[in-house]
Amino acid sequence: MGCHQVDRTRVGPPFVAIADRYKAGGDEMVGYLANSIRNGGRGRWGAVPMPAQPQVTEEEATAMASWILSLASQQ
Repeated sequence: MGCHQVDRTRVGPPFVAIADRYKAGGDEMVGYLANSIRNGGRGRWGAVPMPAQPQVTEEEATAMASWILSLASQQ
């Protein structure tokens, strides 16, 4: 929560924006987001890179990714 908030931009995008961007990808997006959590990324949301979080286990990253995607708007 140091870089992301549920519904507001902090350093990175809000979790609801991430969920809305990737909700159409279905179940494979859980793995994609989990990989991004553990390995970091850059360029998807602007100039600020997301640092890798290798201390997060695969299971924890998968649970976080599933929770993030659950925040997608139902439109």
